[in-house]
Amino acid sequence: MEVLSVGYEVPGGSVEFVPLESSRSLLDADLVIFEPSLGEHSSRESYQGKLSLGEHESFVVKERLSHWRRELLGSFNAGKVVVLFLATPEEAYARTGTEEYSGTGRNRQVTVHVAPISSYDSLPIKIEDLVVASGSGVVPAGDLGYFAGFWQDFGPLLRYEVHFGGRFTKVLLNTRAGGRIVAAVFTKGNGAVVLIPPLAFDEAKLVKNDQWTAEARKVGLRLVTSLVEMAKALRSSQAITPPPEWALHENWRSDLERDLERQIGELSMQLDSLGIQRDQLRDDLALAGDLRRLLYEKGKQLENAIGDALRLLGFNAGPFRQGDSEFDSVFSSPEGRCLGEAEGKDSHAINIDKLSQLERNIQEDFAREEVSEHAKGVLFGNAYRLIEPSARNEFFTRKCRSGAARAQVALVRTPDLFPVARYLRSTNDSVFAKACRQAVFTAEGREVDFPSPPPDRPEDADTNVRESSLGD
Repeated sequence: MEVLSVGYEVPGGSVEFVPLESSRSLLDADLVIFEPSLGEHSSRESYQGKLSLGEHESFVVKERLSHWRRELLGSFNAGKVVVLFLATPEEAYARTGTEEYSGTGRNRQVTVHVAPISSYDSLPIKIEDLVVASGSGVVPAGDLGYFAGFWQDFGPLLRYEVHFGGRFTKVLLNTRAGGRIVAAVFTKGNGAVVLIPPLAFDEAKLVKNDQWTAEARKVGLRLVTSLVEMAKALRSSQAITPPPEWALHENWRSDLERDLERQIGELSMQLDSLGIQRDQLRDDLALAGDLRRLLYEKGKQLENAIGDALRLLGFNAGPFRQGDSEFDSVFSSPEGRCLGEAEGKDSHAINIDKLSQLERNIQEDFAREEVSEHAKGVLFGNAYRLIEPSARNEFFTRKCRSGAARAQVALVRTPDLFPVARYLRSTNDSVFAKACRQAVFTAEGREVDFPSPPPDRPEDADTNVRESSLGD
């Protein structure tokens, strides 16, 4: 039986572990082990006492929850067994994508609407009357049947973190006091969803020096074996005889079946079309975010982002390759012709070496027969690239600045290109683009001071962002 474990690391690595950040399909697995979580995120903001996700993380986490709900539901509908370890729900507020604006200019305010999300949004079935409460007092709700082996092997390690209500095919375990449900099974056809409390293993015996111990491998193998045997017994107990071929003949089918099949076919076509649209939007989203590479990239990726930004500023820009000559960027406009070099540094400022290379390239370019004037030199630097731009030190060393002043080279901090390029991507402001180009040509031996984008859009305005839930 093929087993996949999503968001839950089986001790000893006995089965393939799938991180929640993965887009893995679950249809290859006969048994899926799943522990709900919001997954990785970097947000530290809070709202009404709960985690508040930023714009991008809201999209990522909601997509993650939707993906796993679809995959788990698909496995369940395909007749697979899904085991859910019901850990304490992780809750947060995520942006809905709607905003309200008030005021003008520097008094302009943006109200960002948010809505609550939960790690349990990824589950394939709705759990009613969910209460977050922990304890270890659990008892069988009746004859355990296919669950008896697992209860015998791991019952003493079960520690519930939630209890709940609802209608299930079979209730397995209740709290010792109060009779609240902590483990149950919901079935449909050959598919089954098994809800189980988490297991409280002694971590000290399972992990040493960040490595699984021999004990962990034994425990993990025993856990997987017990779950597989439970899944086999469960599927055997609910086995449905597949219809023989003759029973599928039109003579035995009802008008209701035909109508439902027609509706399913129409919906399937719509889903296929929506899937194509979604994939295209995802591609567009990736392209729309390419300009952010100006903030943190290096090498060829940084050069490509600079080229995109320069074209938005109205330059005819691209790398130059001819014979033995190879330059990062040659770009021109009605104002003149430039030759650029780009460099990103992880934890240092841009030094004289890159400027020296730029000067050599300018001389090599000027030596070409078709060139009659020296190109203006532009040195693009992304120093301390992994640090938030406002917290970085000087982008260029003192010696580099001195050399740039002597050679009248323009120095460009690539994060400074981002706001102007972002503005120009969504507008057709030729006057602003020209002002940006002129800023490059008038910067002789100093850093380019680009004009600020007009505050026509919320992200370009001086805003005071505050969050509210949809119900506010």
